[in-house]
Amino acid sequence: LKLTPAVARTLLGCGVAAAVSASFNAPIAGVFFAHEVIIGHYALHTFTPVVIAAIAGTLISRAYLGEFPAFVLPDYVISTYWEFPAFFFLGIFAALVAVVFMASLDWADKFRPDVKKYPRWIQPAIGGLIIGILALGFPQILSVGYEATSNALNGRYELWLLLCLVLLKIGATSISMASGFGGGIFSPSLFIGAMTGGAVGLLLGMISPELASDTGLYAIIGMGAVASSVLGAPISTTLIVFEI
Repeated sequence: LKLTPAVARTLLGCGVAAAVSASFNAPIAGVFFAHEVIIGHYALHTFTPVVIAAIAGTLISRAYLGEFPAFVLPDYVISTYWEFPAFFFLGIFAALVAVVFMASLDWADKFRPDVKKYPRWIQPAIGGLIIGILALGFPQILSVGYEATSNALNGRYELWLLLCLVLLKIGATSISMASGFGGGIFSPSLFIGAMTGGAVGLLLGMISPELASDTGLYAIIGMGAVASSVLGAPISTTLIVFEI
């Protein structure tokens, strides 16, 4: 179409907004995510087409899948305002987990040339074999992990399982990238964040049960904290957590 780079970037933002809106039933977050991560500004001449694309993606998605949130949760409430330092601590810990996750992805990127030495058809088979072996013990790490994330958000996992899933999902995602799988980091970051937050919530509940809120609330906060650190998009990630 011989478009200028600015217009091409706007169209890229439209595609991202539509995809996020359709995948997560989160049109508002899709719009802000496209501007915050892809386009880099909120000018009106880009805002309008991105909103139109997000609405179109949401309408088709809802017509096909129905209109309901990605996760069904109880109504969580904060036990006391004295918990806010705990939320701050969770944010710091989530950032450290995000750094480990991004470092592992960087390792996968550097390791990819070594994998390319093998025939192309066997590259994903190697990664699939490793991930399949891991999944024999922990099937929660497979796919986008919506069911496992939902269980964490509803406080159904024990501490040891939450910690294992954090490490294994980081490893599985990195192996997938190194093996040339077609995948991303958006859903894994939500998964890892939910497990991280749930683990911190359980630990704080053991230390001070009278002050700690439900584990699921910490999982929600952890999901937003890790995802915003990995994606570099705190505004849209906050909106995504509320919408989904």
